[in-house]
Amino acid sequence: MSSHKITQVIDCGGTHVAAGFFSATNGSVTLDAFYTENIGCDYTNDDEWISAVYQGVEAIHQQRKLAGAVSLVIPGHLLLTKFLKIPHVAKSKRDQIVRFEAQQNIPFPLNEVVWDYEVVADDGTEFEVALVAIKLDIIDQLCTEIARFGVEVNLVEPSCMAQYNGFHHTHSQDDENILIANIGGRSSNLLFISETGFFVRNVTLAGNTLTQAIAEETGQPLADAEVTKWEYIAEAHEKGEAGEPYGKQVDAFLRRLVMETTRSIVNFRRQSGESKVDRVYLTGGGALLPGMTEHLAEKLDLPTEHYNPFESITLGAGVDADYVQSHPHHVGELFGCALRELGESKTHFNLVPPLIAKQIEFRKRKPIIMAAAVLLVGSLVLPIYSAGHTVMAYQDTIAEIDARLNPVQRNYNEYRRITERIEEASDQIAALKGLSESRANWVDFFNDLQRRLTEVEDVWLERLEITRSGGGAQQTTGGLFGGAQQQQPQNDREVDRPQVRLHISGRMLDRENPLERASPDTRVRVSALFDSILESQYITRKENEEFDTSSPGILRFDVTLIADPDSPL
Repeated sequence: MSSHKITQVIDCGGTHVAAGFFSATNGSVTLDAFYTENIGCDYTNDDEWISAVYQGVEAIHQQRKLAGAVSLVIPGHLLLTKFLKIPHVAKSKRDQIVRFEAQQNIPFPLNEVVWDYEVVADDGTEFEVALVAIKLDIIDQLCTEIARFGVEVNLVEPSCMAQYNGFHHTHSQDDENILIANIGGRSSNLLFISETGFFVRNVTLAGNTLTQAIAEETGQPLADAEVTKWEYIAEAHEKGEAGEPYGKQVDAFLRRLVMETTRSIVNFRRQSGESKVDRVYLTGGGALLPGMTEHLAEKLDLPTEHYNPFESITLGAGVDADYVQSHPHHVGELFGCALRELGESKTHFNLVPPLIAKQIEFRKRKPIIMAAAVLLVGSLVLPIYSAGHTVMAYQDTIAEIDARLNPVQRNYNEYRRITERIEEASDQIAALKGLSESRANWVDFFNDLQRRLTEVEDVWLERLEITRSGGGAQQTTGGLFGGAQQQQPQNDREVDRPQVRLHISGRMLDRENPLERASPDTRVRVSALFDSILESQYITRKENEEFDTSSPGILRFDVTLIADPDSPL
C-alpha cells in the first residue's frame, strides 16, 4: 500500500447513509472523518429510496464538502447474488461461458442490468464463480444523483464484498470458518468465509421486520414504530437486558433469525464442502438488538460476538472516537470498500454503469493521448522553425535556400508517410473493432437461437453453414434435399453491402405420428420457429424453406436466414 493515498466512500444503506474519509500512510489506514444520517425505513419503491439517499448525502455534504472520486457501497436488497459451478475451461473462454450462465441465471436481459463476477475457486475440474447483478436503471439513477454534488463515482461495490474485504484484511491469519451476520435495515447478508473462498446469502429478514411487528402491535405508522424500536433498544442497553413491552416481537424475530442462519449454514456446507462453522460475528444496525449475541450463541452452539472493524483502523486527530466507535456496523463496510481504492482488496467487483466505466477508461488514457498530441505538434513545429531560419539566413542565394529546404521537404514527406500509416492503423483498428463486435454478436445470436429451440421442444439442428458474399455477387448454395440454387440480391442495400447467409438444416420429432409421415401441424410448428427466429435483431428475412416428410415421425427441414447488415455477424 503506497503512502498518502486518500479515498472517500459513501455507504448507501437501506435505512441510513454513511460517509468515511480514509487515508493510507506507510501501510496504515486512517479514518480521517466519519458521518452518518438516518433516512427512514418506509419506502415503497426504489425511486423513493434513491431520493432519501440523495437527501442523506446532501446533509453530509453540508458538513464536509464532497469532491473528486467517490466509491459507493450498495445494500443487498438491490442486488442479485448467485454462486455457480461451471465446468473448467481455458481462461480465454471463461468470460464467454460465464456470460452464457449469467443469461440463464439473471431474470432480466443482460442489457438491463450491470453485472460482474469473480472466480471463487478452481479445482481443475470445475470452477466456482460469484455473480452479482443490479438493475441498470437503479444504479444509473443513483450515480446520477450522487454526481450532482460534483463528484465522480468510480467504484460501486456490493455491501457483502466490502464486508468480506474488510474482515479478510483484519483477520487474514485466521484459519477458522467464519459466519458474519450483517443484520441490515431492509435485508441481511449472511457471509461465510473459509480458507477456500466465501459464500453469501441475502435474506429479507432484517431490522424492518421487527419495526413492522411493533407497528402491527401498536397501530403506529412505520416511521413512528422505527423510533419506538430504537427507544426500546436504547432503554434495554441502558438496563442491560431485554424486557417488555416488545419482548414477544423480539423473541419471534430471534427465532426466525436462528432458523435462517441454520438454513444458510447448511447451504454453505453443501456449497463449499466444509464440515462446520467455527465462529459467528454480528454486525449491522439490527445486531444491536439486546440479547441477540447470547441467543444465537445458545441456539447455534457457536461462539458469537460483535465484529470489531477498528483492529486495523487508526482514528484521525479530528475524529470523535466515542461517536465513531458507537457505529462499528457502519464503519466496517466503509473500511472494506476503502481498501479497494487504497490498494489492498481481496475481491474486485465493480457495478458502475457502462457509460461511467467508459468515462473512467477515457480519463485513464487521457494523459497518453495528450502526450501523443504534444509529440505530434513538436514534430511539426521543429521542421517549420528550421525552414524559416534557413530562409532568413541564406536569402541571398536561391540555390543555398533550396539546399537548406531539402531536409525540411524530406521531413515533410516523412510526416505524410507517418500520417498515412496512422490512417491505415486507424482503419485496421476499426476493422478489428468490427470483428470484436461481430464475435459478441455471434455469442448473443447463438444464445437466442438456443433459447428459441428449447421453447419449441423436440427439434434439433444437424447443420449450420455460413456463407458470405460481396455486394451483388451471386452465391450458389446446395439445399438439404439437392438442387443448386442461384441467390440473387433482393434490393439495392444488398448490392452495396456484404451479405451473410446462414443455411440451417434440422429435424423435428412428431410424437403424435411416430410410425407415419409427419403431420401438417409439425410443419406449422417448424414454420413458427422460423418466424420466431426472424424476431432476432440479427436476422432480416428467410429464404428457401424446404421440408421432407419421407421419414416416419420425423420432419426434416432446410432454410436460409439472411443476416441484418446493420447488426453484423
